[in-house]
Amino acid sequence: MSEGKVAIVTVHGTGDTAEGPDGDKWFQRGSQFSRRLLQHLSGRGIDADIVPHLWSGANAASDRERGANKLARLIRRLYNKYDSIHVIGHSHGGNVANDAAVLLKWGLRRNAQREKFDSLTTVGTPFFNVKTGFLQRVAGVLFVVIAWASAIVFPLIAAYLVWGLATGENVLEMNSRQEEIWATAIYVLIVGPCTLFMLNMSRQGVRRILRPKTGGRTKTSVFSIWHDNDEAIAFLQRVEELKLEPFPRGSFFRGSRSFAVSLGVLTVLIIGLANPVLYAFGMADMFDFNNTGADDDVAGNIIAVTLMSLLLAPAIFTLIYLAYRFVVGGAQEIGVRGSMNRFVGGVMRGVAMGRDGDQVLCHVSPRSHTHSTQEHVITGECATRMQEAANGAAGQLIDKYRWALFTVGGDSSASLTSLTTDAMTWNSLIHTTYFDQPEVAAAIGDHIARVVAETAHAPKP
Repeated sequence: MSEGKVAIVTVHGTGDTAEGPDGDKWFQRGSQFSRRLLQHLSGRGIDADIVPHLWSGANAASDRERGANKLARLIRRLYNKYDSIHVIGHSHGGNVANDAAVLLKWGLRRNAQREKFDSLTTVGTPFFNVKTGFLQRVAGVLFVVIAWASAIVFPLIAAYLVWGLATGENVLEMNSRQEEIWATAIYVLIVGPCTLFMLNMSRQGVRRILRPKTGGRTKTSVFSIWHDNDEAIAFLQRVEELKLEPFPRGSFFRGSRSFAVSLGVLTVLIIGLANPVLYAFGMADMFDFNNTGADDDVAGNIIAVTLMSLLLAPAIFTLIYLAYRFVVGGAQEIGVRGSMNRFVGGVMRGVAMGRDGDQVLCHVSPRSHTHSTQEHVITGECATRMQEAANGAAGQLIDKYRWALFTVGGDSSASLTSLTTDAMTWNSLIHTTYFDQPEVAAAIGDHIARVVAETAHAPKP
């Protein structure tokens, strides 16, 4: 291990991917930001290496979760090579880094001097919290208890079965030794992997349920940098604040009208046809024509039954219509509309937040939900420069696509597709230009240098 060696782990954001650790992107070795940061740290007497962490960069909670697990393993490996480890995450890379910190119990260990994960810096990160209900928390804790109990019992039972085979004791009371061997092998080879699978799944679930909270027992803090007009943070906050109501008040009751009409007409039609047919085959004497002396006039009776059915049609239709509208439509309006609005609204918000599983993401904020946050809001000349540069780039972008988008006969569909992948689109966002600013590299470098100066690690046991 190099004495005093520092690792700077860089975590890119959504869509900002690269094929390898070397290149011109901000998080790669050889980028302008990396050179500025290393030079700034070198001026403080700190020897540092850039260690890029590459993940899929997809806007999906599952991809961020996998990226966090991979990052946690990377940080553990770096413990043997570096004396101090510092993580920088941009955009959703900050969420990946924050989740990795939760996995590593960052700030919760008793002997922090042996941790070596010393600082976490996020730039333009819209932090997510994870919502869990009471029953989910209880079930998660019980799952962990059951999983650990199974993990303790399994090796004891396996050892007991093997001991029985070794000593010749028929512990399973099988008819033959061969049956004992098969039963022991099946238990070890099937129950063993299932126990490990359940234990791993329970640990992942309880980490989500028992996430640390700001102001809790964690003694570490996230250094969060952002611009007041950061588009990603502002967009996701507005999406979360939108009062989405796909099904407005009365919509289920009004929506039941067409089906109620169809059901009423169908009922009248069935009764109007069924009565004459049943009467013709002698299966029904609905109107008691035998007492009228007209039972010999079958054709006349059928016509009479049909006419009587038509006379009752308005009452039948009205009864079915009102019953369906007020019973079915009213029940949907009262009992279903609210839950459907929440479900559809959650799906629409989930598209923006990258929710693709059972995680309920909420409370978008530039501050961490799991650790205290040191805020560094970019202001002054740097903030003005970033805003002006974004405005200028946006103007050039609009000029480039003005004809196709606003001219009659222009190919707007192809232009909109091209607009989403054009590099000029990303350059016109404040969110993507943090690392072009020398002030950002200096702020991160100062923070890392301050943490390195304040942190003294004991030799690894």
